[in-house]
Amino acid sequence: MSFLLEGYRQDLIIEENSVKEYYQEYIALNSAFGSKEGNYDDILLGYGTQELKFTLGFLANIMKNLHRKGYQVVDSIFDSVEHSGEFGLSVFFGNRIIEKFSSDDPEDCLIRIHTLKRVLNALLILDDRINYIKYLADFISQIKGFYSRYSSMHKENYRNGVDFYQFMYIYALKIHGDDEKALGYLIKGYNLKKFMIEERLLPYPEENNIFQIINIVGSYLHLEDSFISLIINVEEYIKDFVKQIKDLKNFSLKKPSVLSAYTQNPFKSYINQFLTNIYILGFEEEYRQVAQVIPEMLSKEHRLIISINEILLKEDKKEKKLKQIKEEIQLAFNNFSTDKKVSVLYVFYNAYISVFKENLEEINTIKEEIEKNIKKLKNPLSLNVPYFRVLNILGEKEKAKKIAEETKQQAVISGKKFLAKAVDDYIELEL
Repeated sequence: MSFLLEGYRQDLIIEENSVKEYYQEYIALNSAFGSKEGNYDDILLGYGTQELKFTLGFLANIMKNLHRKGYQVVDSIFDSVEHSGEFGLSVFFGNRIIEKFSSDDPEDCLIRIHTLKRVLNALLILDDRINYIKYLADFISQIKGFYSRYSSMHKENYRNGVDFYQFMYIYALKIHGDDEKALGYLIKGYNLKKFMIEERLLPYPEENNIFQIINIVGSYLHLEDSFISLIINVEEYIKDFVKQIKDLKNFSLKKPSVLSAYTQNPFKSYINQFLTNIYILGFEEEYRQVAQVIPEMLSKEHRLIISINEILLKEDKKEKKLKQIKEEIQLAFNNFSTDKKVSVLYVFYNAYISVFKENLEEINTIKEEIEKNIKKLKNPLSLNVPYFRVLNILGEKEKAKKIAEETKQQAVISGKKFLAKAVDDYIELEL
């Protein structure tokens, strides 16, 4: 037996009871406040006659397809259901499928397992935490039972293990706020999938570890000051990311459609954030390799942020170049969302203040601009950072300290750990 599968089996035993117990505690706590589980089985009560007929007909076709083709059509079924955003209906259909395919034969087990995966994904989108925990407990019970009955079906058990660790990562992060435990699940899932790739149990590079690596590096940055970060070789994951991106690009010469998920949101934005992270961590060569291999993955927002950082950290004539890029930013803002504007302005203003801190005229001008944008963009929390910095430079030290402390407190409450750390750093260096 693979030591990876044995570790997975042990984790199933531990987590099955743990999640079930937590669900009972969680539902009791929510009941005390009058909260209830969402009852997705009542979803059809609000349907009109024609809509109800269509839905029940669609459900009958789902059952026929599953009887004929088995678990391999589960994803395409749920893709069709969710195409119009009907994620509550996904849970309703999931319940019917689980009821219908209830035997212990391997095909029925796999239909239930794949269905529960899609139900869990739908509940994440619906942000229904009570039901997420409930269905996670059922998912663990199902994959544990499958492993006990069909331990020789290695590929299916490895796949279940990868999915198990991904759902436990979300559980640890969203429900418990335990970053260290979440990172542990991520690494275990990464190792299982890496083994599957090496053993050719997956159609690599169509299936890869790219998003597991993005989450691992993101979690590492959250835990940079903790003990666990000392035992993680983040360089190994970043180099693996570069290799997998290159392999994906080469494969796209035969099948161009494989790149579409990586060049469109939401995945494109995740990749751009990851690339910003590895650039900040100092892996500039790896960053440039990815940027050269698939330049279409890079967003305008990301390119501007990297350009601002390069001006600040490397280039001569910083003052002139920052003023030039400011014009480029203003042009780009015509097509930017509020969140993108805030991200770019946060980086730009902090760079500008660092460069012009001895020029009080420039600092006063940028102060007025920051105030206008804070009002215009509806008080984005992160822009408080350059704001308290300029206040401090202009002699309003007490006001700057007050805004800094309030910003840090709000950042901690809202889970914005990077922002809280940035505030701490500026307080220590400047206030």
